Amino acid sequence: MIMNTNTFEFTTSEITQADLVSFADERVNLKSDKVEKFRNQVNNLRDQLERYIQEHPDFIFKKLQMSGSLAKGTALSTINDVDVALYVKGDGSPGELAELLPWLVEKLRETFPSIPRDRIYVDGPCVCISFKGTGIDVEISPIMYDGDPNWYGYLWDRRTGKKKLTSIPLHLEFIRKRKEKQPKHFVQVIRLLKWWARQREDDTPGFAFRSFLIELVMAKLADDGVQFDDYLSGLENFFVYIQNSGLKKRIAFTDNYPTSKLPNEKMGVVEIFDPVSSENNVADDVTESQRKLLVDVAEKALDALAYARNCQTKSEAIECWQEVMGSTFNA
Repeated sequence: MIMNTNTFEFTTSEITQADLVSFADERVNLKSDKVEKFRNQVNNLRDQLERYIQEHPDFIFKKLQMSGSLAKGTALSTINDVDVALYVKGDGSPGELAELLPWLVEKLRETFPSIPRDRIYVDGPCVCISFKGTGIDVEISPIMYDGDPNWYGYLWDRRTGKKKLTSIPLHLEFIRKRKEKQPKHFVQVIRLLKWWARQREDDTPGFAFRSFLIELVMAKLADDGVQFDDYLSGLENFFVYIQNSGLKKRIAFTDNYPTSKLPNEKMGVVEIFDPVSSENNVADDVTESQRKLLVDVAEKALDALAYARNCQTKSEAIECWQEVMGSTFNA
């Protein structure tokens, strides 16, 4: 169902589409030169690994795949590391993360001898390669891989520590399909919403709404026919969906499996299923109190945007937008 934005019948907004584009370009979006620098750093690592694999066909590493916001085109200006998935053969490597990570550190030091050893180390559930010259940290998450042609493998969830079946290339393809239908605008509204979520993490105790969940709610709206070329309406549609649904409606996609594959029983307070794995509810850590808080915060954002539409002066409208986008918002 297409969200109805006709509810907002106010006077012409003091904050225009041009203002939002300018704010996004100046504050929200990762600059193109940094995007290129980050991508080049990862591509250099990948090229080195591919050469090593060609020289050692039986090597335990099989693929280095950029993942996360940089790969999807949803990265914010505040990004300080790059997410990368490393496909590792399941046989011949430790099966538990606690043993696997230090083992990977040594294997990566062997694979990339030009990188100082102390620049490759365990960092939480990942292995970090820190590049002093560029200031980039590459966060490498291992995926246990047994040769699936669609690059399915088991990844340790950063939140729960559980192994879950996933495919990074299929994740990227999922987002790419929505981007192709709405070039530029789909990911731009995602970035604005991720910026909104960052502000709430700073000023609202207990608030948590991960980037991947924002992307999937946006994908659901896009599939329902919502257009995002008007950024204000795009934001409003997102908040209206949160308000109306209360995040109580199951969200799933049929790109890679039929809905009949989904579990019959409820799999959590909020159900947003991984578009590449019917077994994985990626919102299974959201509690009832967090769900209620998300709905409440979305309603407040919607109220602020509605009031901003009816302000008599631009300065008043800016104050309303700052409630949503933080104190750095200006127009």
